[in-house]
Amino acid sequence: MKFWALAYEWQEDIFYDFEKEKDSSDLKETCFLPTRDMALEVIADELGVDYTPVEITLIRLEKNGVWSYERGEVKRWDNTEF
Repeated sequence: MKFWALAYEWQEDIFYDFEKEKDSSDLKETCFLPTRDMALEVIADELGVDYTPVEITLIRLEKNGVWSYERGEVKRWDNTEF
């Protein structure tokens, strides 16, 4: 399964949590959006240029709620060219 999260570009592994309405170092389901377009809209309308959409691929989800994921590239975090 693929989702989108809003990554805070200036600090690695910080994501916007919609339930708390603030940044969080815990990536959890309350950070997910269903589409990139929706992520871009929230950034443009509410958060601003310090955030970037990042693709989250759910690798494994267990019945007890434990899960693992892979995240897409965040240029500032991954030291790639802008």
